[in-house]
Amino acid sequence: MRHEAWYRLDNVAKIYPVLARSRHLTMFRLSATLTIPVDPDLLQQAFDQTLDRLPFFAVRLRRGLFWYYFEANPHPARIEPDVRQPLRPLLPGEHDGYLLSVRYTDRRIAVDFFHALTDGTGGSVFLKTLVACYLNLACHPVQPDPTHGILDCHAEFDPAEMEDAYKRHARFHKAHRPSLSRAFQLQGTLKPGHHFQIISGSMPVEALSHVARAHKVSVTELLVGVAMFQIYRLQQKGGFKIDAPVRISVPINMRRFFPSQTLRNFFLYAMPGIEPAYGDYTFNEILQTVHHFMRYTVNEKYLNAMMAANVMPENNWLIRMSPLILKNAIMRLVYSASGEASFSATFSNLGVQNLPPDLAKWIEQLDFLLGPSRCTPVNGAVVSCNGQVVVNLTSTIVETDFEREFFRHLVRLGVPVRIASNLN
Repeated sequence: MRHEAWYRLDNVAKIYPVLARSRHLTMFRLSATLTIPVDPDLLQQAFDQTLDRLPFFAVRLRRGLFWYYFEANPHPARIEPDVRQPLRPLLPGEHDGYLLSVRYTDRRIAVDFFHALTDGTGGSVFLKTLVACYLNLACHPVQPDPTHGILDCHAEFDPAEMEDAYKRHARFHKAHRPSLSRAFQLQGTLKPGHHFQIISGSMPVEALSHVARAHKVSVTELLVGVAMFQIYRLQQKGGFKIDAPVRISVPINMRRFFPSQTLRNFFLYAMPGIEPAYGDYTFNEILQTVHHFMRYTVNEKYLNAMMAANVMPENNWLIRMSPLILKNAIMRLVYSASGEASFSATFSNLGVQNLPPDLAKWIEQLDFLLGPSRCTPVNGAVVSCNGQVVVNLTSTIVETDFEREFFRHLVRLGVPVRIASNLN
């Protein structure tokens, strides 16, 4: 039985309803390609059971006088066949108001999430629990394993999974919000409507890790460094805003530093970057810049100061009592000035998904996609599973210069890459 209740949006979630329109990064997808065909009837049963276990995902977005809020959705949730163009922006009346959709193909189970609902970590728990539940219904037993994000669909929900971890962990000794200028952003021929392209590169974990170790950086730092270098090269080659900063937005999972079981949003962004106005950069210089920036800023004290800066306005009585229409106008203005305008692309690494053997043997590949953005036309999402790293680059522009050079650079570094795409 699902709980008839309403829920406040967490601190980060508040911006997404304001931006929920075409070409904004408000949706993301997680999917599992299985080694066996998908039975839609069993998948529908698994979806129902997963929502019963995780009632916070069975909600719809409502507009209040002062804030948006979630309320329990009374309608049944339905799975759908997959589509060529996933991650459609939420439209009123679609999916009976649900903020996620479960889609399937012959062997793939995919979940599209509205980012106000959860982040990549919460989404991965939902997907793995859904897939495990489906396999159990299909007579392929998978044991619950909360340490690997596989919950028992027959257990009671845990309120800790629904907490607003920002409010619990934010300390207000020091608030810090970096001031960033406008960054260089790639230009190109915009694809019509909601259409966007996906170019995917699959590579061995060990090969990529070996190259990262050789450069004394992490895998995330290596991928971000390659992306930044290729954006910088295109900037200088194109002669457009050649002195503008090049920055990559890197989501940081806050659960690494502040213990929490929450499946809601709990992340912040790191913004490593370079200043081409200072002079020319080599790849190694950019890679070291990314490495040292990440080591300096991605720590408990620095992140808490950023978190405090985000949470502090919620405690201001004037802001709290302002009507929602005014809040929305202010948030749009602030975001247009200091949101996507301050970075060149987003690169999100969900990390290695360690699956227990009874689940891993049924999964051929995991995929992670970030929705296309109006301002940053190319974004990257990374996930590792069963010895393979999959990098998915989503783009709203026709030109594929960045994607081509990004993967070529990895090959030159010694990483074998297998390419796939949704291009005709």
